[in-house]
Amino acid sequence: MILIPFLFFAGLTAYWWRKHSCIDICVYMSGLYALISLLAMVILLFDLMGEGGILMERDNMTLGIIPTLLFCACIGLCLLPFSMIYGRDIKRITINAPRWVDALSVMLILVSLLNLYLVADSTMDILQGDLAQIRNDHYAGEDSPAQIKAETMNYVFRLFYYFNVSTILCLPLFFYNVCFHRKRWWWNGLLFFASLSAPIGGIQVADRTEIAFWGLMLLFCIVFFYPFFSKKLKWGLTLAGLPIILAFSVYFVAVSQARFDTKSSSSSGDRALQYTGQGYLNFCYFYENANFDYLNGMREFPFVNHFVFHKDSNSQIRDERSGEQGFFISVFSTFIGDVMLDLGVIGMVVWVIAFFMIGMLLIRRAHREEFDLSEVLLIYVIAIYPVFGIFYYRMFFFTYTLIIFLVVGLRIVSHYKLVAK
Repeated sequence: MILIPFLFFAGLTAYWWRKHSCIDICVYMSGLYALISLLAMVILLFDLMGEGGILMERDNMTLGIIPTLLFCACIGLCLLPFSMIYGRDIKRITINAPRWVDALSVMLILVSLLNLYLVADSTMDILQGDLAQIRNDHYAGEDSPAQIKAETMNYVFRLFYYFNVSTILCLPLFFYNVCFHRKRWWWNGLLFFASLSAPIGGIQVADRTEIAFWGLMLLFCIVFFYPFFSKKLKWGLTLAGLPIILAFSVYFVAVSQARFDTKSSSSSGDRALQYTGQGYLNFCYFYENANFDYLNGMREFPFVNHFVFHKDSNSQIRDERSGEQGFFISVFSTFIGDVMLDLGVIGMVVWVIAFFMIGMLLIRRAHREEFDLSEVLLIYVIAIYPVFGIFYYRMFFFTYTLIIFLVVGLRIVSHYKLVAK
């Protein structure tokens, strides 16, 4: 059974690669799932079960045919709309609302500067401190120095700071500019810096997730825009990006080593493998062991839950739900695993069908040669679900869903060509 997901996604990757004659976004995304499925096999081969967030152990391992087929079919259906985008066919990316795009860019840059103000005087102290203890303090509910500083700001600024996670939109905006719009270098530099805002903020709590998220979406943008890279641009991006990637890599390794102390029987390398490859294993565990009498759509509808029911997903609620289920739910089970745990098997299938239909309506037809930038941003945002979904359901907090409102708003003004005065 362990072979089926790898064979399915590897086959899907090879098929789309051959059909599209290039590595484009559907090949990239299916390749990610082929990779995590391969790592699930490695985990089993080297007997790394029962640690690093893997709920299964050798003596209670159940990999049934039904959850395996659901895993492959549901993720495959979510990826299918992206297969209509042929990277080699795209000739133009237009911009129908340039002033609105500039306004969005300015807003996100200002948010990133606000984030810089909040973290500037504490980041170096954090990097020189005990990273494991900082992370434990965060899990215990202690506020970071930046959070404490933010509480002293005006209420309007605190509301504005909610958009910090939306700065991930600066990545496609940056790549569009350097490929098509030819903005000045300092403007593009500010956009790229703004895209780093959430990873920089994550250092406050010794977090690695935001760096992983940024890296996965960076690769998505590179794959999407690569046909429009000039030779000069390729060299420029390589030279500019290497120091940033190196710095993040050093930080990532330092946090990993600090958090996996000598009491653990697994090395930091084993834990990294366990984290990346546990999705299919935990999905099967959820299917076999979850109590679907306790359904909760808080993560799927965070905006409604925050503003209507005044509830947000947090460590206390997750602990309560873990108690209801009889196992720790904050593990990696892929995005559909989280949806299944929250909405049940039928609810998961309905969610997947809805996602598929939204994707098909957005992309509309295969072999499109032209997209508007607002459409590219919408594709980018819905791609967040399966791309970072190799780990978990990303849009679980209401601030994350603000990015959806931003791009939908931009699509509306672009489609109807509303003029920003």
